[in-house]
Amino acid sequence: MKISVSDIKPEGSEVKCQISNEIIGKTEVLEFIEPVKVIAKVERIDEEVIAETVVSGRYSAVCSRCLEEFEQLWEKNFLIGIEIDRRTEYIDLGEEIRQEVILNLPTKVLCDKDCKGLCPNCGKNLNNEKCKCSSMS
Repeated sequence: MKISVSDIKPEGSEVKCQISNEIIGKTEVLEFIEPVKVIAKVERIDEEVIAETVVSGRYSAVCSRCLEEFEQLWEKNFLIGIEIDRRTEYIDLGEEIRQEVILNLPTKVLCDKDCKGLCPNCGKNLNNEKCKCSSMS
């Protein structure tokens, strides 16, 4: 996401782009299944460029409780600051955004916040059916 510093308007500029899911990469628990969308409001304040970004994308993961595969929308806001000087012609927010995305991804994913998980005795998915193990205790 390369931006020309001279193109940044005094009132700020809005920049939209997509970052390939291959560039973002995958973690141990999830993988983006489409390019990540970025909308950035970029402003120049003295010797710094500030970018207020909204980053979103769909990922695929396996639920940590029930082990079912699912897809979910992920969205996060970031504030990125890059120092510049009078010789700076371009800034590239791509790597900064990629790192922020990776640092802010969940380390444990759930298909639903109320996921019941698996029965520890028989292994049935308690979201889909009630097992007989719980009535035996």
